[in-house]
Amino acid sequence: MLNRLIATLAALFLMAGPAALAQKPQPEAPGPCDQAFQSLEAGDNEASIPLLETCLESEDFEPGLEAFIYAELGAALLFAERYEDALDAHNMAAAIADTQQSEITAPSFYRNRGIAFFETGDFERAMDDLERADRADGSDPLTLVSLGLTHQRLEAYAQAVEVFDRLVRVAPDWTGSWINRSSAFLDLEMNAAAVRDAERAFELEPDTGTTLNMLCWTLIQDDRADTALPLCERAVELEPDTGAFVHSLAAALEATGSQRRAYRLYARAYELSPEDPEIAADFERTQ
Repeated sequence: MLNRLIATLAALFLMAGPAALAQKPQPEAPGPCDQAFQSLEAGDNEASIPLLETCLESEDFEPGLEAFIYAELGAALLFAERYEDALDAHNMAAAIADTQQSEITAPSFYRNRGIAFFETGDFERAMDDLERADRADGSDPLTLVSLGLTHQRLEAYAQAVEVFDRLVRVAPDWTGSWINRSSAFLDLEMNAAAVRDAERAFELEPDTGTTLNMLCWTLIQDDRADTALPLCERAVELEPDTGAFVHSLAAALEATGSQRRAYRLYARAYELSPEDPEIAADFERTQ
């Protein structure tokens, strides 16, 4: 296990600077380290987190290996949606590499740290890391999704469409490709194009709340609320406790003249998702 880990480290993770990072034979990993990487290989990220933390505390590692373990911890924390902790672990890995005058080269590191920056609200730093990951590997769907979403948060909507164009080519059978580009088209008020992408997502998965809601919402924006209404109703039937879906149904009802029911559903949407600014605005407007 450890030999494979070190080989991966040497090949993908770090590029040695003036101070070489792996000149001495490495000690055998202690039990917690073996268990941690076994958990990672099994896909049990949650279980790997305390094991990786124990591993790091168990002995003094060669710097390159220590940086790698911190990066793996950061990835596991990211999967667990512990974004602040994930960012701290990734920054620790980068700091260790920096002390050795070395550079982390693995695209996944910059992708994961970029996502952690995004989730903690630092969109400029997220952009730096995600663009670096994209330059190294322009065909990774997760990098492209995250990069496109970051462009949207920075109100660079045309750039978001360009990134999602590439995502559609890389992953044409994934509904998320079409839904994300549809959303970016809406940002540019290209409503007809947004509807076409939402229809493509719906064709791929006609019985999921997300695709139903996206097609519903784009049709509302394209002034076709009558057509949208049954789609909105079906999305809420499937996921009655998703605030965005309830909000879309309320908008369709309001546009088709059913204000009383619409206003009740705006209140329900706000109850479910009070942090959403559009839902909050409609709640305040109608209540």
